[in-house]
Amino acid sequence: MLTPEKEHAEASERLSELLRQAAMGCMVGVPQWEDFAASTGQGAYVEAMQRLTRLELPPEEAKENLLGIVSHQQSLCQELGRPVSLITATCDFFMHVRPLLRDPILVEVRLLQQKEECAYRDELTGLFNRRSFNQEVPREMERFRRFGQPFSLLMLDLDHFKIFNDRHGHSAGDQALRDVSRIMQEKARLYDRVVRYGGEEFAVILPQTSAEEALFMAERIREAMAEHHVLYAGEDLGAITISIGVAAFPQDALSMSDLVRNADKALYLAKQERNRVRRFQDSQRSHPRYTLSTPLPFRIMSGQTGRIDADVLDMSLGGLSCKVRKSLPKASTLHLVLSDPERLVHLPLQAEVRRVVETEDRSYQIGLSFRLESVEDQMKLMALLEGRMTVPGHVAEVQPGISDA
Repeated sequence: MLTPEKEHAEASERLSELLRQAAMGCMVGVPQWEDFAASTGQGAYVEAMQRLTRLELPPEEAKENLLGIVSHQQSLCQELGRPVSLITATCDFFMHVRPLLRDPILVEVRLLQQKEECAYRDELTGLFNRRSFNQEVPREMERFRRFGQPFSLLMLDLDHFKIFNDRHGHSAGDQALRDVSRIMQEKARLYDRVVRYGGEEFAVILPQTSAEEALFMAERIREAMAEHHVLYAGEDLGAITISIGVAAFPQDALSMSDLVRNADKALYLAKQERNRVRRFQDSQRSHPRYTLSTPLPFRIMSGQTGRIDADVLDMSLGGLSCKVRKSLPKASTLHLVLSDPERLVHLPLQAEVRRVVETEDRSYQIGLSFRLESVEDQMKLMALLEGRMTVPGHVAEVQPGISDA
């Protein structure tokens, strides 16, 4: 059985081969692309369009455009009676069939890669920049959806950096930033992404890393910084400490904005003491709760009340709030089945009633808590939530004193 890492690498190689064959002429048609996406996920269309055009498109739009380009390529081959490359078909498609590109130009791949490298790197430190960060985090989220690989985020900030700059000058401050960057790169793994987020704030994206493993990594960076002395113009300027906040996906957030926000909250707590690592903790619940734009119907099976149909109002990875017509005994154990035929999701769960509130229309709002036993169950719940959150990152109101219910 392939590991998620090997599966991802194999899919990437297959995509490269498809693009190579398509670049040579009409060798890859719509059925081949649909078969490839069926076996690897809809993210294949996103990745293919990014490699082909450098456009970052949502899955449905990427699919529509890629299959449109491939169909257009087949038509051009037939009309001209000769092979037409995928690049030529793409340019013609976006110029005449679906105008999207105004003034396309030809660029040698080597020069394009050089320019992209500059665009995604910070000039002072050589680290990845904010633009790269905004692309990499969604990609890690997509890897969780496809392969069940959680990841963690570190947000880091130098302590008292303004005082250091005022005392020693901005050139010495630049040297300190370069030192921090070097230390973080030395402590990071090959596949981690070290980012200069802005000013004296940094971020580290840690693929395939739990919150506990991320805390260990953060402590390694913090300790290395505390022991390091900045040397500038032949003078020892002493050590600069760093504070670090940690948040994990999907445990602490289900969207990019919430993940960054929660890592920042943890960083804020660390900055209260300085030279500290803090993990995000919600004082009122273990997981962020998200309201749904449309209710999610599901059924409850209870030995006391039989089958009950209900609608989910909001949900997290540890519980949900639903509306039912019958009251349920508090602390009773129920069997739930959450399903979505469109996404082929069927998720049976065991839950406990944590809260019962009668509403004005004589129905009941029930708070249920449950535990997801596997990454696969987390992936299924994520699939249920996709497209139903009111606004990505919009968290439901917290009920005081209720944990995940």
